[in-house]
Amino acid sequence: MRRASSGRRTRGCGAIAAALLAVALVAAACGGSGGTDTIRANGSDPNGGPAPADSAAPPSTEPGAPGDSGDSAPSGGPVDPPANGENGATDGASPDPDPADSQDPPGDGDPEPVPATPAPTPGPIEPLTGEPLDDPSILNRPALAVKIGTSSVGRPQTGINQADVLIEVRVETITRLFAIFHSQGAVSLGPVRSARSSDPDILSNFGQPVYGHSGANPGVLREISQGQSNGQLYELLWDGLPTDYWRVSDRVPPWNLYTTTANIWGAAPGGLPAPEPIFEYRREGEALAASAEPVPGVEVRYLGGTIVHFAWDDEAGGWARWQDGTAHVDMARHPDGSPNPDIDPVQVTPTNVVVLQTRYTGSAACSYCPEAITVDPEGGVALVFTDGHLIRGRWTRPSASQPWQVTDNDGNPVRLTPGQTFVVLPGGDVLVMVQDFAENLLKNR
Repeated sequence: MRRASSGRRTRGCGAIAAALLAVALVAAACGGSGGTDTIRANGSDPNGGPAPADSAAPPSTEPGAPGDSGDSAPSGGPVDPPANGENGATDGASPDPDPADSQDPPGDGDPEPVPATPAPTPGPIEPLTGEPLDDPSILNRPALAVKIGTSSVGRPQTGINQADVLIEVRVETITRLFAIFHSQGAVSLGPVRSARSSDPDILSNFGQPVYGHSGANPGVLREISQGQSNGQLYELLWDGLPTDYWRVSDRVPPWNLYTTTANIWGAAPGGLPAPEPIFEYRREGEALAASAEPVPGVEVRYLGGTIVHFAWDDEAGGWARWQDGTAHVDMARHPDGSPNPDIDPVQVTPTNVVVLQTRYTGSAACSYCPEAITVDPEGGVALVFTDGHLIRGRWTRPSASQPWQVTDNDGNPVRLTPGQTFVVLPGGDVLVMVQDFAENLLKNR
């Protein structure tokens, strides 16, 4: 079982900055017109100045460390007109027809019949992807999370295409990934990188996952230990498992630490809880929500400077990813960590991209480290990209014992397409692409 991927050997993406034409997302709470202004989560321009007078986003009043954003409240208009419900089902049941009128076509005012509800997928379902599970015995094992580097010296990574969920979070001026595994593993995974203050609350979305990382400063290590005491994670640090992590010779430290998921799962104690679903998924044959808008892709600008693009790849059935102008690929390695040239790199192309606008503050354990506030009963804007469409809404999370709750602007749970999900936690601008830019990315990768 595996999600679709492009399977192509990727090439460098050229002249992205010159080609970019993007328009801002509308506010999740509004359906206004316009849509030509950039929406800024912190109410300022990219250079740190005040928002222009016609900017749709008011300055945030949330506290935060200098340079960190508050909750966004963007507004504006969509790039493309709404889908006009072409994928949605009508609400309510039709009344029984009058036998006397059964031969006549319905009149203009008559309600249309409600489509039949899709049948549930038979057999066990993987909680983190919504896909049928071939091996039901793994349902009871805990999730496994490993922190992965994303900087240019750490790319391409290895093993992340096998993750059920990927989560990108800001750290200092760069970002890091959580690779979350449950349905399958990776024979080689890395580069493994260090923990941050944001980690316990993010990981508790998955119950008490096993957590592998490369270390941290003493203050953050105390926070990770406290997270373990609180039942938010179970730490298996690299220096406590000297035979289960290793360093590869073709990378420079600290971007050369690798592992395999089988080793870390094997070192975990019994009795850790299995993960519960953090998202809902569409059943086979179920249409997208009526509010879903067709879009070609999205650009995410992190406040630290990282720029990420996802473009809808219809052939692969997912959102092909670029980072800082380069196609983001997963490179195969042998179980010992050495490169495997017999397998072409495969672009990271998740089935779903879930953007949760996130407030960052300064970490109490690290004066220069931003901490993502992912437990918030007020939440923030949520933008869900699935099956070539965008669904606008909000996220909330009242406590760390509950996962993110993502609803559309009508308050209904957003249902994803079964497959891998990439969760993005930005504090900066999020923009919808125009078609020409997305096509250029796909053509020149």
